[in-house]
Amino acid sequence: MNLRGLIYTGKDGWAKLATLLESYPAEGIFILVDENTEKYCLPFVKDRLPLLLNSVLIRIKAGEEHKNLETATHIWKELNEHGALRSSLLLCLGGGVLTDIGGFVAATFKRGMDFALIPTTLLGMVDAAIGGKTALNINGLKNQIGLFTVSKGVFLFPDLLKTLPERQLISGFSEMLKHGLISDKGHYNELIQSNLLKDSDADSLILRSASIKVGVVESDPHEMGRRKLLNLGHTIGHALESYSLQHDAEPLLHGEAVAAGLVCEAFISMRLLGFPESDLQSISNFVTWHFPHYRLNPSACNDIIALMLKDKKIDSPGKINFSLLQSIGKGLVDQYPGEKLIRESMHFYVNIEYGFFS
Repeated sequence: MNLRGLIYTGKDGWAKLATLLESYPAEGIFILVDENTEKYCLPFVKDRLPLLLNSVLIRIKAGEEHKNLETATHIWKELNEHGALRSSLLLCLGGGVLTDIGGFVAATFKRGMDFALIPTTLLGMVDAAIGGKTALNINGLKNQIGLFTVSKGVFLFPDLLKTLPERQLISGFSEMLKHGLISDKGHYNELIQSNLLKDSDADSLILRSASIKVGVVESDPHEMGRRKLLNLGHTIGHALESYSLQHDAEPLLHGEAVAAGLVCEAFISMRLLGFPESDLQSISNFVTWHFPHYRLNPSACNDIIALMLKDKKIDSPGKINFSLLQSIGKGLVDQYPGEKLIRESMHFYVNIEYGFFS
């Protein structure tokens, strides 16, 4: 899988996207947006790409709770009603939820139509839109239906991040931390010393993180080995996210749940693999200082472990599969710590003082 040749940014990105659009008839281009990207991002894109002025818009509701079969069915119906063909293009303009569901819909509509991605969130730019994974949630469980597929291009325009609320921007930072933790200690150190992408080097940090993701995916496109490293923080993180979606009026964002998962899984790494306690301290301090500290009721641990046991990464009944850390920049896949240690990790996270390791 050659992804580097499909990811574009800057002036070259705009030129490549214009060239791609010119290869389709005007009536063959469909733009998928949610209410936020239609309002804040679409005008920015149309100003630079007049070819899109008359394209058909397909609107969906924003939010993880709408990443489901009902939304996918709505998009399929809209494509049918507006005469979309297998040779048409679905241009997905949005964050990770939208690009996940848009890619899935395109890959399954008439057994596959073309699609391209313009991620509008930090999480989308460095992670969700890269790698060919698409998915829907069912019954409150993350990414239970999905497939691997390759888009016509992923177009990264960091200027779109200026449209984001700060909470959304910070949420994506956890995926960048993950990339440093599994593959590049230098990148991790730069990130924790940066001003949460408010510095002049923000674009280079974003591109470096995206490049790490590309390198991992190209080495293992279908997640048979090394690509599983990208699941760091996500075994517990996905369960926390699903639990929060089911129980909280204002659920955790994906990146917020992953940040909590990184702390828990670094703790497990310390106990199981000898991950240095000083590095656990570094991760914990950064996460609890910059991300919301989820006030998890200890009695919820049973529910969260039950969610983990339904995770798509489970490869053996009753055994929860983790990717863990030996050191910053070096991880191990297919680790099975057991429920006792998982509970201890959540207890550790819950009891960290806000902004301090204790």
